[in-house]
Amino acid sequence: MTKAEALNKTRERFTNLLDGKVLPNATVSSIISYYESLVEKNTAPPVEKSCGIMDNFREAAIQQYIDDNDEWYS
Repeated sequence: MTKAEALNKTRERFTNLLDGKVLPNATVSSIISYYESLVEKNTAPPVEKSCGIMDNFREAAIQQYIDDNDEWYS
């Protein structure tokens, strides 16, 4: 697989289709290892799927942190 093809597949795998931003559960190391595996082995490595429930809890905690900081600086 060429580097351009691997880059396109990596973008498709780790970006949100709605706004084009990187998925919140993606780490830099997982993105890099996915890309390198595509280039070297021509196969995509298995990527851990995150749990939707846990993602919701993390997102709520982050939002609460943001809200608390907004109140502090107001």
